[in-house]
Amino acid sequence: MVKARTWFALFIVSVGTIAATASCGSDEATGGSGGGSIITGGGIGGRTGSVGRAGTGGGGGVSTSGSLLGVECTADSQCGEGLICIKANSTLLGDGGPSHGMCTKSCDTNALTNTECDTVKPGAGCVNFGTENDPVGFCLDGCELGEVADVTSKCAGRTDFVCVDLGQSVSMPFCVPHCRSDAECGTGLFCDKSDLLGLCKKTKVTGDPVGTACTPGATTTTCEGYCIRTSETGVTPVTGECVELCSGGSECMYGSGSNPSPGGFCGGQLSDTFGPIDLAYCLPNCSCTSDCQLDGDLCRKWPDRDAALAEALGAPGICYPLLSMSTELSCGEGGAGGAGGASAGGAGGDGPEMPPEVAGASGSGT
Repeated sequence: MVKARTWFALFIVSVGTIAATASCGSDEATGGSGGGSIITGGGIGGRTGSVGRAGTGGGGGVSTSGSLLGVECTADSQCGEGLICIKANSTLLGDGGPSHGMCTKSCDTNALTNTECDTVKPGAGCVNFGTENDPVGFCLDGCELGEVADVTSKCAGRTDFVCVDLGQSVSMPFCVPHCRSDAECGTGLFCDKSDLLGLCKKTKVTGDPVGTACTPGATTTTCEGYCIRTSETGVTPVTGECVELCSGGSECMYGSGSNPSPGGFCGGQLSDTFGPIDLAYCLPNCSCTSDCQLDGDLCRKWPDRDAALAEALGAPGICYPLLSMSTELSCGEGGAGGAGGASAGGAGGDGPEMPPEVAGASGSGT
């Protein structure tokens, strides 16, 4: 198991080994700094409403005021003056709460230019967690998409959060709660992975597993996780597959129990800009290609220099569409995990491109 302080270093080490456009890393499975709903109408998780930020904002997740906005908590007293602790068993955000708790402040979603949150921390904004007719606003930390100099400055270094653009005509990336496992939520609670706002809830969400065909943008999802679009823009019929959304560079697809093992790595890029803690989808672990659930994926062997990642994930390979700078574990003559196809690219290359860009990564999901 790789501790939280190590995962970003691994993220940097693996740049270019899976892909220069989809780098990766590792994190602690169920520790204190752990890690789904696509944004529609400027709100969260299909709820309509407003997203307000004062002026142009500050530098995203970098705190210049010592603010505790967005950090883990179990009590209001841990959050500082003017902030409250929304715990995992809370329903202040609708029907669930953030894993490990979150320090925040209520705010007025009707303000065209909201200064309440920016005062708490430069770049923070007021996000509606209710409906258009019944708005419920709370402050979320701002963040910077892509690579950052210091990962602890982005969403407080939390991999039970994702940095995602909630804006429409203007880019407005914020740190949104996104649990990774039931264990992160605590006793009697279940991690809802069916949309971007991954909250801890009292009722377990069930549905089809990763790799199942689905209809993107459907009113009722059939996936336990989220349905991403796999067909090109403009191509009909529109097709999709069930995936698990996750926090870039962290472990994902955890099993059940109090100390679950990861089932994959969060490196499935959903936008042109990608870095640690950005919204992505999980690439499943594999020993050979027949383990891979998503169409077109091959079991890509972790290179020797990423041995720490392989150890943290508990598998020799990761499911991925191309093999640049590595080889396929093909389930061929040598049994499961037998090395198969040759490397598709030389060391130091740009790495493979990701599958067709997923529609709705930070939009309506249609």
